[in-house]
Amino acid sequence: MCHASKTGHPEVVRTWLVPVAILLAALAGPAAGEPPAVRVPPGTRTDAQGQLVSGRGLRETADFLAAELARRGIDAQRIGPYAARGVELTRFLPRNPTIPWIAIHVLRRDGKTLIFFVPRPKA
Repeated sequence: MCHASKTGHPEVVRTWLVPVAILLAALAGPAAGEPPAVRVPPGTRTDAQGQLVSGRGLRETADFLAAELARRGIDAQRIGPYAARGVELTRFLPRNPTIPWIAIHVLRRDGKTLIFFVPRPKA
């Protein structure tokens, strides 16, 4: 029996959600020269592809961002961490529609912790 035919099934979520989140995060990174929307952990650098690479692990990076959001008074839902196919992901979704980003993705793959700010589409 094919589990993909059952909507909402956990295997469907793992099969589709993680690759889609990775793709969206990769496509929606900050433009070159733009400062991040919130302060990132010390030791974070921009690599040759323009991605923010944290010098900390997934949990430490996510905890730092959660504390920074709280310090700035930004109410955001934290989702994760969860893992599938060798990738770990934690997401922050702001509850305020005036925040300039629609998500922050903290992604760990291939031994690197990446931070992606997904910008809010211009109306």
